[in-house]
Amino acid sequence: MSISGGDRARAPHGASHDGSRGASHDSSRGASHDAAAVRPVAAVVLVAVALAWLLLTVLDLRENDGMAPLLAMFGLPALASAIVIQLVITRMSERRHVPRPVLWWMLAVLPTGILAAFVAAIVRDPEYFIGDDGPWMLVWVPIFVVVGMLLGALLWFFFVFPLVNLGTAIGRIVRGEVSAGVVVMPLVLLAIGVLCVIGGLSVDTDGSGRASWGAIIASFFGIPGAYDVIWEPGLWIVRGIVAAIVLVFAVPALAGRLRPR
Repeated sequence: MSISGGDRARAPHGASHDGSRGASHDSSRGASHDAAAVRPVAAVVLVAVALAWLLLTVLDLRENDGMAPLLAMFGLPALASAIVIQLVITRMSERRHVPRPVLWWMLAVLPTGILAAFVAAIVRDPEYFIGDDGPWMLVWVPIFVVVGMLLGALLWFFFVFPLVNLGTAIGRIVRGEVSAGVVVMPLVLLAIGVLCVIGGLSVDTDGSGRASWGAIIASFFGIPGAYDVIWEPGLWIVRGIVAAIVLVFAVPALAGRLRPR
């Protein structure tokens, strides 16, 4: 069957129209996927910034030895960074593209929003931030916010990452896909993180660096040293965690050596 001249003229136009429509459909689908990736990151950042404003503009800045500014400076940036790292790792493990706005939210919106909250707090109580040291001390605020964001990597490794893996492992155990042994490593990582936090909060050392680590180890074994025990139950929790970790690895090793061949 032959095609008339008019049909020949219309055929390429129709094909190009279908191609452009397919390309626009692919681009719109890619944009929707990027938006789906950015939305949880934006939500985490906005919640962190909102909490920073709440801590610095509503709560008493001097209460509990300045806990509110410390949380806004270190805790919230670290927590937001840890959660975003997990979101990015999850997306990369699924071989999906990580859009650039994710970096914009983390590297621009998060620090800028928290620093803006600190500006409001300084206007609210300038004596607390400036005091006798002068305004040059304010230079440390953005540096500490950046340090808090970097600490998010440690928070992710010792808390967020093992918690996510633990939840995934429990789901796979329930479905009968793997054995219960897969929960060991997430639990060990989580236990080490809890050990560091509780141990640090339980002991007040007089030194720093190697001296502080020596005092912490001495407090763990109950040896007198240059430290003050702030929370005695915390030390026993740390001792229990260490004993559990040792047993988890020592018992199977000893059982393997004692098993008759």
